Amino acid sequence: MIIGVTGGSGSGKSSFASLLGYELIDADNVYHTLLSENDMLKKELTDLFGSYERKDIASIVFTDDAKLEKLNIITFKYTVAAIVDKIPSNGNAVIDAPLLFESGLDKTCDVTIAVLAKKTLRIQRIMARDAISREQAETRINAQKPDAFYIKNADYIIHNNGDDMINAAYELKEKLVLK
Repeated sequence: MIIGVTGGSGSGKSSFASLLGYELIDADNVYHTLLSENDMLKKELTDLFGSYERKDIASIVFTDDAKLEKLNIITFKYTVAAIVDKIPSNGNAVIDAPLLFESGLDKTCDVTIAVLAKKTLRIQRIMARDAISREQAETRINAQKPDAFYIKNADYIIHNNGDDMINAAYELKEKLVLK
């Protein structure tokens, strides 16, 4: 079974994905690896943004929807292919992907799960994790899809507002096994 886990920055999707017990494929890690190894990706990003460094690009795309869309078009073609290549031969994996639906990776999944959290909690988590200001964290969140998008598209919703995610993961795993 291939399980896709998604949600906005700071929602706790990576923590939840790691609890599901299958081989974890982290889309962000795949992308980071590609940035260090794939010269074609680096060239395309540099041609468009003047740099392939994430911090340089982030300062541009989180305030410009058109450039964010162009970034996604470039990165999705490389990242999705690399993720599909990483799915183990037994077909059991969890794909942790912030842009699961936008990239089309949801079509590879048997089940999709969105992890959601209150905006104030997400801001606190992002600020602590990335050592950025409240304003930068809010800008990042505001550039992402709202909760309604995930609720509409995901098969299951997990609310991660400081509750016990271990129990939520266990209960969902039990439900999926019975399916």
